[in-house]
Amino acid sequence: MFKIFAVMALALGLTSTASQANAFSRSGEDLRLVATTQIPGTNGPMALCHHVDFMDVLFIPVYTSIKGYALSGSGCTGDMYKSLSPAQFTEIQLRGLIDADIPIVPKQSFVSLAWGHAWLIIALFGIVKGVFIAMIGNKRRKPGAPDMLAIHSLVAMSQVAVADGRIDDAEVRQIASILTRLTGKSYAPAQVMDLLSKLNPSASDLDQIGQDLSEKDRQIVLEAALNIAVADGEIHPNEYAVVSELAQRMRIGADQFRSALARISAHLQTVQPA
Repeated sequence: MFKIFAVMALALGLTSTASQANAFSRSGEDLRLVATTQIPGTNGPMALCHHVDFMDVLFIPVYTSIKGYALSGSGCTGDMYKSLSPAQFTEIQLRGLIDADIPIVPKQSFVSLAWGHAWLIIALFGIVKGVFIAMIGNKRRKPGAPDMLAIHSLVAMSQVAVADGRIDDAEVRQIASILTRLTGKSYAPAQVMDLLSKLNPSASDLDQIGQDLSEKDRQIVLEAALNIAVADGEIHPNEYAVVSELAQRMRIGADQFRSALARISAHLQTVQPA
């Protein structure tokens, strides 16, 4: 009985949406599909729609706001609809003709809300991207600023150095010398100490070492760590554990590891003859 009444009411009270458009924008009213109902229509089940006000500029949504619910006999694709008041919506929902999970007060999903304000998101993205590029540019232009290879190498060496206690002055000088030799940039002991105080590296930082570096740079980081480990002529078990873990985390194989160790040994024999 109610279904027959609903269909008759819809047939008698249909309204049409209105919109206007030009070469650059389109605005007005529209229907956006929410769900299919159990209310029969002339072309099948009626559709539940959001009745919205909208504006698009160059096909980008400037805003979308919901006016209320509406029923459509064309799947919310046409311009004819029947507005539903909250009381009507509740009555139809209680009779099981509309999904019980649909809220009485129409709400936009996060996706539709974001799309309805896409211009804001695009503008914000542009601003953030511009700031990020400017920051990167400033960092690159800053004289004497350490590059990422130097930072990764410094953290790796510091963790090897503290594996047998603390970093002493001799190890700081070694780290500065190794950084200078491997990166091609000059690093003084005082600069190394300043970087270490700012970075304050810890064992947990081993997870980050090597990330976003090329394979060649990861090998340089490993060689930096190995140089510290063999600086006194031998590798202690705790130092070997650190460099082994570094090699695994940076996906450096056993052959590459042995090759790096051989190069370092040859270098030490050259600069420190027996």
